[in-house]
Amino acid sequence: MRYLISYDISDTKTRNKVVKYLESFCYRVQYSVFLCVHAHVRVETIAKKLEILTRGDETRRLLIVSISDTAKMPIWCNETIPLEEDKILIV
Repeated sequence: MRYLISYDISDTKTRNKVVKYLESFCYRVQYSVFLCVHAHVRVETIAKKLEILTRGDETRRLLIVSISDTAKMPIWCNETIPLEEDKILIV
């Protein structure tokens, strides 16, 4: 499976921990976006680890989206995502 993992983390110390973790098995494609193409890393494991690493940052936003299929919904997110088309911008 391929996943795009994105984050918005305001705390520098927390953000650096997340970056170090993601860089250990993902490719950085933008400043806060990583591409994970390794089949041996389970998405449940990634989500759990990200929740643990960002536990202290109340303003964090984390998103994991599958790009291996035609899924249009995130497979995991720590916040509610608006589903109305006028609120979603895909670039």
